Amino acid sequence: MDKLEQIIEHYIDNQEEKNAENVAFLQENVVGKSSDEIATLLSNVIPEETGGIVAISGFYYQFLVAIEYIIEMLKDKWDYIFIEHLDDIVVGKGKMVRFVQVKSSEKVKMKATDSPASGLYLRSPIAGGTERKNNSWIDKLVSKAELLQQMNGYITQFQLYSSYHFIKTGNYDFDVYTGNSNYNMDIADNDDLLLKLSDPVCDKNGERYDYEVKCGEKPKELLKRFYLHTGIGLQDLEVFENHLCMKLSEWLFSDVGDRVRVHPNDLNTLIGHLCTRCIYRDNAERLLITRDKLEEILAEIRTRCLDSVEQTTEKHGNISIISKIIDSIVSENETGVHAPVFKDKLYTYREYLRQWVDNGGNIRSLIERYVDGTIRSSAYANLKDLNREQKLYDFFNIVFIMMIVKNSFLEFTDSNSLLTKKCTVSNLLFSFLSLELRSNLESGLQKLESIIQQSDTNDHLYLLDKSLRVVFQNYTDRGFRETVRHEVKNIPEIKLKGFEDEQPLNKVTYMVEVIPGKEILGDFSEVLVLDEQHSFRDKMQEIWNQYCNEVN
Repeated sequence: MDKLEQIIEHYIDNQEEKNAENVAFLQENVVGKSSDEIATLLSNVIPEETGGIVAISGFYYQFLVAIEYIIEMLKDKWDYIFIEHLDDIVVGKGKMVRFVQVKSSEKVKMKATDSPASGLYLRSPIAGGTERKNNSWIDKLVSKAELLQQMNGYITQFQLYSSYHFIKTGNYDFDVYTGNSNYNMDIADNDDLLLKLSDPVCDKNGERYDYEVKCGEKPKELLKRFYLHTGIGLQDLEVFENHLCMKLSEWLFSDVGDRVRVHPNDLNTLIGHLCTRCIYRDNAERLLITRDKLEEILAEIRTRCLDSVEQTTEKHGNISIISKIIDSIVSENETGVHAPVFKDKLYTYREYLRQWVDNGGNIRSLIERYVDGTIRSSAYANLKDLNREQKLYDFFNIVFIMMIVKNSFLEFTDSNSLLTKKCTVSNLLFSFLSLELRSNLESGLQKLESIIQQSDTNDHLYLLDKSLRVVFQNYTDRGFRETVRHEVKNIPEIKLKGFEDEQPLNKVTYMVEVIPGKEILGDFSEVLVLDEQHSFRDKMQEIWNQYCNEVN
């Protein structure tokens, strides 16, 4: 790594040649920013902008090239990647070192004599003289051989990675270098780039610069290892992104298959992390990336991608289960004269459930609250698939009956304990609790009290001014055939933030009405075989009143 230190020092010494506007851009938008802030900046790429790092499109393109090399490093082609000032890239493995400069423009192709393409060979004059400085792109690239000379066993390669194609003119033809991907091409004595590089030149101090003396090789030998690579244009950034996402996904998720994929937003996150975490000498403009650092960053991206896929899969699974059960309920009752009305209401409820899933609702917590009255439950894991579906079947069925009886939609509440729904046209709350098959009314009431007592303060406060009705399901108690009023006592003290010194609300009790849901479900099938002279809702109300002693 001693030679790498020399490279770093060389770059630092040449900071004065950097564009001040680029440095200002970095200081304002990159240095000291979090990876998320940088990722957000990158997400607003505008391909039509120009101007290297000053244009965010150029900044983004340069890092996409870096990620291309990162993927190669993951496949053991390189040991490290060094990004100097966010535009020059150095990669190395053993004695092999490649120097890369990245150039971008909104144009797809450009004449070799037009700016900025002419920067490949044009040298600027030294003030007050006729001499020229070795500051063309090709000078800056091949002069790096001075640091890692061939006589010391190093193999250097030089690449100009451009987003546009250099069109040959009458005076300049660089096409031969676009085919030098093996970095070992013979160069003709009359080669246009060789002739320009062989012209007399001085360093930044005005001293004569001789390549053979400084680098140990003549310009012709150095150019043998120069590759003019034309990459994907700025207009096709999406193609470049997708290519990198595919390659990175192949490495990152080789053990889980192609169902998980890196997305462009993950590329932005990776770039943000590189800017904030892979810092050399506490300066975000010079980045040294080793495989160890990289794998630590990619581990975070892998975890997030897997979590995202799991959530997407869970969401898809939730919607599929909901549709399956609702369709099953419809199918079982589609022969009755009232089936069209029945189907319409059920499908409306299905759409509500789909929106509920889109907003974060999930079957797991629904079943856990339905069975145990809390999300801190293992009920979902303990049930087999068929048992889960049966629980949901019973739940959706009773909810649908109550929606018809109350002529009101039942929406989920934000409760974390009992599975509770509220009427959209009244202050009534209905909670649903599935008991064990051998449970009776008494054991059900004990379970209900335990759930309410263990609920958090927010749930207690929410219930204070509500009329709560709890529907019991899946019990064995032939005597439980009508609504039972029950007082839930011994509620823990309710402490309110800001009222710690006041008298606690420690004598709160809840009056609940416990409804025999199993009995109501048992009579429900009779409704659908009625003739057209009977009102569907009226008959439902009649069944409800039979068990609830209520007239609406």
